[in-house]
Amino acid sequence: MLTAATGTASRVATDLDGFRVEADLPAELSATAHAAVLAALATADRYGHTRTRTSEYVWAEISREANVTTNESPDAAYRALLGHTMTCTACRTGTACPDATKLVRVWRETRR
Repeated sequence: MLTAATGTASRVATDLDGFRVEADLPAELSATAHAAVLAALATADRYGHTRTRTSEYVWAEISREANVTTNESPDAAYRALLGHTMTCTACRTGTACPDATKLVRVWRETRR
């Protein structure tokens, strides 16, 4: 979602506690792209914006919590989210998508 929102390639790092996604911000960010970045960051457990002398990027961290409170497995929920974002025009262009928001909530709930 960050890749679509920023138009730049995302970097992903994983560890035992979860994973972190970082995406460089372009010099100019339209209002639509800005809204898409904020929507993507809102799906994370933790997120932020880092600015250095040479770069500016946003980051999102998602933890791997083991307590599952729904009948759907985290893998199935993630596959549903991924399948949607790969085919949805709104998601692919970085536009806010209410269906993706619902699928993210389901996926996050399965990880608790």
